[in-house]
Amino acid sequence: MSEIKQRDYMFDTFRGLLMWSIPISHFTRVAGHFSQGSLSGIIYITINVFVMQAFVFLSGYFSKKPDRARETAFHTFLWPYLLCIPFFYCVRHIIWGNAHLYLDLPPFALWYLFALFFYRFFLKNYIRIPYVFEISMLVYLFAGQVPFFSDKWALGRMVSYFPFFLLGYYCDRDTLKKIRSLKKSHCWILGIVLMAISCILAFCVKDLNVGFYLLKNPACELGIDWYWDILGRIIVFCLACGWIVLMLNILPSHDNFVAYVGRNTMPVYIFHLIVRYLVKKYSIFFGVLPENWVVYYVMIFALAGLCVFAFTTKPVIWIYDTAVEGTYRILWWILRKIQAALGLLHRPVMAVCNGVIDWIDRDDEDKPCEERRAE
Repeated sequence: MSEIKQRDYMFDTFRGLLMWSIPISHFTRVAGHFSQGSLSGIIYITINVFVMQAFVFLSGYFSKKPDRARETAFHTFLWPYLLCIPFFYCVRHIIWGNAHLYLDLPPFALWYLFALFFYRFFLKNYIRIPYVFEISMLVYLFAGQVPFFSDKWALGRMVSYFPFFLLGYYCDRDTLKKIRSLKKSHCWILGIVLMAISCILAFCVKDLNVGFYLLKNPACELGIDWYWDILGRIIVFCLACGWIVLMLNILPSHDNFVAYVGRNTMPVYIFHLIVRYLVKKYSIFFGVLPENWVVYYVMIFALAGLCVFAFTTKPVIWIYDTAVEGTYRILWWILRKIQAALGLLHRPVMAVCNGVIDWIDRDDEDKPCEERRAE
């Protein structure tokens, strides 16, 4: 009798922790007291050197079936993205009083959905390319020197996070088991080193401003020298890999609330952006900026935690699922109706075409041989 395969909740916990980190990062940047050479800079850099890389890595790890990845790519990623474009246009218009709709600029954090659609949809094609990972790394390192690898169509981020998707895809169970074999003392050392590098980047490396760590714009747009851009990308890649290895070793494998969040990340990912807009407009807690920095950061972490808790409640999850699944079913109902209409139209059109062809053939047969020969 075969053993029942148990779910490893470490992956869910990992996603849940990443999801909580994203609003912390966003609120830290827009809450009102942000500067790179401060605690806010350390928090922001620490999160942004690995959080989306880890999300993409996990997505690649669970994309081992290319055919299945292609089948679900539109439904899981592109359809929510297409729905969110007009939704956030309305949100921005309500909050700011004006908004612009650019189809070639994925709104804010929605680039992730846009990129994952392409990663998964074309997975079965590009994995056939020899040395695809090595090629992706070369593109990653020099992407900052290519002007059109910018935020348009999220090309800058798409090529910069692609190696992490491939890392996840090529990481099998045996490799993962080896990665998760670090001793506790080694994990402590790794964590201290990673945090120390974040502090150095925040206080000492002013050549890399915080906008660089998003990996969405070329060096010329950020005012960064080409060699600093390449060096920074090497540092970010190493830090991201280090944080992923650390988290894979220290996170628990049993079920918990963070794991529950990890199974319901999409509502948090989408709806916390509304809170982010409000925080940016009114600052943290609608203009009340505490002088005590401890209270200030407690408020940021608490607000992020509140978003995670509120947007993973069953009513919010139901609203999100109903909106996405309901509109998806409507879309396919419309497409089936169009297909049926085209099928009905196909018969008379083909009958007319066949009649014309028969008429041309008959007309040609009725011509004298001399005429046909002359033609």
